[in-house]
Amino acid sequence: GTMNAMLANFAQPIPKNKAGQFPMMLSQNSNDSAASTRPSWRRAPLVGVLLAQATGAIIAFGAALVGAAWLGVAAPLFAVLALQGLIAARIGERLLRLPRWWIPIQMTMPPAAALVSMLAVPAWVHLAIFATLALVFWNSARSRVPLYLTNRTTELAFAALLPPKPGARFIDLGHGFGATVLALARIRPDMSVEGIESAPFPFIVSYFRRLFGGPSNVRMIYGDFWNRSLAGYDMVYVFLSPEPMSALYEKARREMTPGSL
Repeated sequence: GTMNAMLANFAQPIPKNKAGQFPMMLSQNSNDSAASTRPSWRRAPLVGVLLAQATGAIIAFGAALVGAAWLGVAAPLFAVLALQGLIAARIGERLLRLPRWWIPIQMTMPPAAALVSMLAVPAWVHLAIFATLALVFWNSARSRVPLYLTNRTTELAFAALLPPKPGARFIDLGHGFGATVLALARIRPDMSVEGIESAPFPFIVSYFRRLFGGPSNVRMIYGDFWNRSLAGYDMVYVFLSPEPMSALYEKARREMTPGSL
C-alpha cells in the first residue's frame, strides 16, 4: 500500500494545457541548453581525472629528472608518485572543478597503481577485471549512472500504474538485466513492452532471458535512449541516478504524447 501510494504520487502524466497540448515553455535556447546537458565524454569527470593525472605526472617526473640532472639527487619513485597525486588533486579541484571527494582518490591513485603493479598477478587477470567492468558499466563514466536494479516489490506496485487500454506501449529506459520489462510483460500480455540498454553485458543477459522463456510481447533494444524518441509510448519508466534526470525530463516534455505517463 505504501509503495503504491508513493508511485502514484510521483508517476504523474506529463502536464498539458487546456487545449490538450504540452505547454510550450521551452524556447529554442532552452532546448539547446537541455541538449547541452546530455551526458558527454567532454564533461565526464573521468576525463578531467585523467587530464589532471597526466599533468601531474609531467610536472612530478619532470621535476624529478631536473633534480637528478642538476643536483645529482634521485628522488624515490613513491615520493614522485605521491607528488603526482598531490598535484593532480589540486588541479582537479581548482582548475577542473571536480567534486571534493575526488581529492583523496587523486592523491592515492598513482602510489596505489604502483603497488598493484608490484603484485605477482598475471596480466590477464587485470585485463579480465577491466573487461568485465567495462561490459557491465559501459556508459557509467560518461553518464554517471551506475547499474540500478528495480526490486520485485516495486515491479508489482508499478504494474498497477500501467495504462489500461489494450495495445498500450511501455518502455524502460536503461532496462539492465530486463527483470522489470519481463515482469510487466507477463502481467500485461496485451501490452507492447520494450526496454533499451546501452551496457553490453546487461543487454546480452536480458536478450537471452527474453529468447529463452520470455513473453512474446517483449522487445529488448540495444542502444542509447538519448537517441530514441519517446513519442508514441503511453508509459515511460526510468530508474537512474539524479545526474541525468533534468535533461531527461526536458526530453520527455518535448517528445512524449500528451496524457502519457
